Amino acid sequence: MISRAPIKIPTYVILRNLLRKKVIKRCYSVPVLRDYQQDAIDACVNSIQQGTKRIGVSLATGGGKTVIFSNLISQLRQKNSRGNERNFRSLILVHRRELALQATNTLKRIFPDLKVHIEMGKYDCDVEDSDVVVASVQTLIRRLDKYDTDSINLIIIDEAHHSVANSYRSILEHFNASTADTKIPVIGFSATFERADKRALSMVMDEIVYHRGIIEMIDDKWLCEAKFTSVKVEADLSTVKSTTDDFQLAPLSSIMNTKEINEVIMKTYLHKKQEKSLKSTLLFGVDKSHVRTLHKLFKDNGISTDYVTSDTKQVERDNMIQKFKNGKTEVLMNCGIFTEGTDMPNIDCILLCRPTKSRSLLIQMIGRGLRLHYSKDHCHIIDFIGASNVGVVSAPTLLGIKGDEIEFDDATMEDLRAIQGEIISKQQKIDEKLRALFQSNETTMEAISGKNETKNWIQNANSLDLTLCSFDSFRNFTENNNSLPAGKELYESSEAIKEMELLMNSQYPWVKFASNAWGLSLQGKNHLRIYKEKSENKSSALYHLKMYRQLPSFITNKYAEYVPKTIIKDSSLWNVMSSVEKIINTLNSNSEGQVMKYQAISRKFTKWRSAAPTPKQRNFVNRKLQKVHGESSKDFTNLSLDDINTYTDTKMTKGDASNLIFASSLAPVYPLKSLLRILQYQKRKST
Repeated sequence: MISRAPIKIPTYVILRNLLRKKVIKRCYSVPVLRDYQQDAIDACVNSIQQGTKRIGVSLATGGGKTVIFSNLISQLRQKNSRGNERNFRSLILVHRRELALQATNTLKRIFPDLKVHIEMGKYDCDVEDSDVVVASVQTLIRRLDKYDTDSINLIIIDEAHHSVANSYRSILEHFNASTADTKIPVIGFSATFERADKRALSMVMDEIVYHRGIIEMIDDKWLCEAKFTSVKVEADLSTVKSTTDDFQLAPLSSIMNTKEINEVIMKTYLHKKQEKSLKSTLLFGVDKSHVRTLHKLFKDNGISTDYVTSDTKQVERDNMIQKFKNGKTEVLMNCGIFTEGTDMPNIDCILLCRPTKSRSLLIQMIGRGLRLHYSKDHCHIIDFIGASNVGVVSAPTLLGIKGDEIEFDDATMEDLRAIQGEIISKQQKIDEKLRALFQSNETTMEAISGKNETKNWIQNANSLDLTLCSFDSFRNFTENNNSLPAGKELYESSEAIKEMELLMNSQYPWVKFASNAWGLSLQGKNHLRIYKEKSENKSSALYHLKMYRQLPSFITNKYAEYVPKTIIKDSSLWNVMSSVEKIINTLNSNSEGQVMKYQAISRKFTKWRSAAPTPKQRNFVNRKLQKVHGESSKDFTNLSLDDINTYTDTKMTKGDASNLIFASSLAPVYPLKSLLRILQYQKRKST
């Protein structure tokens, strides 16, 4: 889509000749701007004119931010120079050499008459002779003395999500541009206005005046289409420690840099290369050791590859990038180098071998491959996802789809958007059903039990099923017949009711063995557990599903009885419960030639579960219940031993007995005490 050009000319040569002969006043050879690029410039100019001068432009990688701020500099020079453009000097702050060279080359190409100087390392800027200074922050902070505080009229910050750092703020303070009442416009550009260390960007930016993200850019064909593939690897990230918003690299590398996972990465690449005719793949590894190991593996398998780390010399790095751009290198590997500032539009595949919790980092890595290029129609994003990705963001999460819910193979943005719509629609139906269920206590009772009266429901409900909810929530639920509690009590009560609804209606026989924990027995002593935990910000709950595999007897005698493994962690119990059957089926697959018996003992409504318990089961449960009753008799003044006998002799089924025996193996007191409370409560309600 081609929109307004600042000036229409027959050819650049004619214009240049006219300028040389001074027939016309200088008009720059500006390329035709895309609509959104001019919109971004207009938004900045308007904001400055209205008095807000510390502003940001959020633009997806590949959107041409260097072209935008180059043209913005030109337009602000013309508006503010009052006929003498030499009185207007701009400062561009960057944090990497590549960004400095990119900005300098773009400015010189578009506006060849501008005097563009570099302040970086061996480059020493002549301030008085410059129209634009492109400065490395690391260098400028040491050379501020050569700059008068009023020598700069405009400050541009590239990759401005770094601008909260002390070095940037010191520079802004030097030019009296660190507060909202600055006279000098400060304009930051970034694809990801997020800070991993949580320092507020409001310290240096007052407003984001323009935003255009990856999805919008792909939709409008300014970035190439992406195709997402997820590959499951045996990597449990639940034990990897984090620093603020992302994983610590050393422990993450120890999990990801294994022979098995690296083989999966290499074989996946070879498969996709043959299937999709890949030519230029960029790989993101965890750390130096990881990329070196992968480099050797790929090279040993006949793949042309190079790798770049912070140890790579600049000349060598430049040569590797050029070889990659020229198609001489099939795979270019790096760790934390090519997330910003490098333009390699020929990339047709991204291998994400570095799991991250940072949305910003994910966007930066994906963005490397989305620039338009004549050699590709798509960029293939291949994400290697661990078996337990607690808190990990992946490509589908950009559209709100959890990466561990669905496996993807060449899913386009359109495919992801369709999946997103299905998930939203499904969740809306669930929410509508739950709202209908929980409008009132009476309605809820009828919906769960199919009875018309709360009293009848309490008497006829399975006593053990009622223990799936905490007793306080259950009692609150049944005793407030007129209306649900308000405020926080309503929220906590409704959450507890939702838990009871989901667990009681599950096809599997769950038991509750602690105040915030449920278990499901599998064959042998293997079992699943769900733990309800507080989220990191303490404002919501997370449901943590774990698999407990029984160890051989010669090990359990010495150490522990089970090996736990995180399966999924989610804020929605519905998501956890709906995943259980899939998880059980997955666990019941071949592993190294042996069938692992992790199938559930039975479904809840299997015929044998409704039969009478065996004498051995009945005696065991009765003895356990009487023991707990005797140790806590003051809590059960209205429940006699005869009541316990009545329950075990006439009401308890074989399935109930099996559940109690399993629950008491996990926690010897809690499940039995919960049942006694329910029995006492049912007795009181029936009289």
